[in-house]
Amino acid sequence: MIRDYNVSDLDAVLDIWLKASVKAHDFVDEAFWKSRLPEMREIYIPASETTVYEDNGAVVGFFSLHGNSLAAIFVYPEIQGKGIG
Repeated sequence: MIRDYNVSDLDAVLDIWLKASVKAHDFVDEAFWKSRLPEMREIYIPASETTVYEDNGAVVGFFSLHGNSLAAIFVYPEIQGKGIG
């Protein structure tokens, strides 16, 4: 189910972002992505219009718009390629 983001989704959204970023950029040290979590939490997610994809009560993907631009689209790595993104 696609639905609007709630503040209570933040931890799941950040977990998805981190895991997908690490997988997509395996040439970048994981510590770099972890160091960006505060910015995602405090700046980027709050400044964006975010929508989540929920499956069986769990957030498993999201996309964020910033103005008229798609700023982010992320899905948990273990379910990528299954038609969600």
